[in-house]
Amino acid sequence: MTIKIQNNLFMFFSIFLFIALLGSTFLPDTGIDGNVKNDWSQYRGPNRDGISSETGLIKNWPDNGPKLIWKTKAGDGYSAISISKGKLFTMWAEGRHEYLFCLDVQSGKKLWRYEVGSSLYNDQGNGPRSCPTVDGELVYAISGKGNLHAVNVENGKKVWGHDLVKEFGGRVARWGYASSPLVEDNKLLVEVAGKEFAYAAFDKITGQVIWTSHSDRPGYSSPIAIDVNGSRQILFFSASGLHGISPVDGKLLWRYKWRTDFDANIAIPIFIAPDKVFISTNYGVGATVLQIKEKDGKFIASPVWRKRVMRNHFNSSVLHGKYIYGFDNSMLKCIDSTNGKEMWKTRGFQKGSLLFADGHFFVLGERGKLALVEANPSRYIEKASVQMLKGKCWTMPTLAGGKLFLRNQSEMICLDVSGS
Repeated sequence: MTIKIQNNLFMFFSIFLFIALLGSTFLPDTGIDGNVKNDWSQYRGPNRDGISSETGLIKNWPDNGPKLIWKTKAGDGYSAISISKGKLFTMWAEGRHEYLFCLDVQSGKKLWRYEVGSSLYNDQGNGPRSCPTVDGELVYAISGKGNLHAVNVENGKKVWGHDLVKEFGGRVARWGYASSPLVEDNKLLVEVAGKEFAYAAFDKITGQVIWTSHSDRPGYSSPIAIDVNGSRQILFFSASGLHGISPVDGKLLWRYKWRTDFDANIAIPIFIAPDKVFISTNYGVGATVLQIKEKDGKFIASPVWRKRVMRNHFNSSVLHGKYIYGFDNSMLKCIDSTNGKEMWKTRGFQKGSLLFADGHFFVLGERGKLALVEANPSRYIEKASVQMLKGKCWTMPTLAGGKLFLRNQSEMICLDVSGS
């Protein structure tokens, strides 16, 4: 009897240990906040600032660049890439329709696709512009013509959706809907671009409208959430300028007029804690740093400086320390955020995009040149460069789990930059 009990106990603990080890093998690598480490689940990364917290990345490349893990066919569109829990999400057009795609991060294998609407045809390139936003079990996507969808990440099934044009009077901008949806608590915040209201908050689970706000023509930027000295605000950069909106009820807290030809306010604002914001546009306009102050219960945004030193076109700059790195039209530059002073500039990328990680920038030129550039405000230091893609590369890179993801209008690639 004793031997039998001991054998049963041994078997029980063996099974328990096996299950524990199995679970530890397949559970995602989570950080202290409970989120999967190194995910890039929305446009421009975890904080929408083009910054990754990853370290230990390679600093020297072979002549042909970082190791290629996989390559797959893509299609028309400029939709950026989001990564969450081992899955990749982006959009492109196939034939007369646009699709949200889900791929396996490790292999590039397509897991499912979901039709988001009919294709946008445009003189600056066809297909979707917006980047999918992943939150929990749902991924949110907006087509080039303004169809908003909430889709289950596991099976690609529709949970809810809205036609922003038909339901809310949304106006398709000259170059299509480009704004990427933002999750804030229980809300999904979207630039609707309607005739009666510009912005809306939807219940992220049910899709019901929670509030609508303001009135403006559409721009091409995406909203960001900031904390200004304890005040939570959502910044929308639409056709007439920058607007500070309360996420609670959609109340307009402040506005700053900023007009650009063709309503081309495109690049995402950059928050400079605790109370400043950088915005920049092309077509000869330039950039400014605004300071947001509260007086007698009201907010006012006033310029600290304004210059033509940085003219972001379709991709945003990145703040590192007190310096802003980005593209002044087709010139890569570094400027001092406190006064707009130019620190250095260089050519060779045309109109490119960049992201920061581990003390360096991954810079992608619009014709596929990829470079690793040291984050140095004193001078331009290029550690490595390679012609990685061909054709038009207007989509900014994505970095997740030591993998760098790039795309053009015909293919998408995954590179190993982990340094391991």
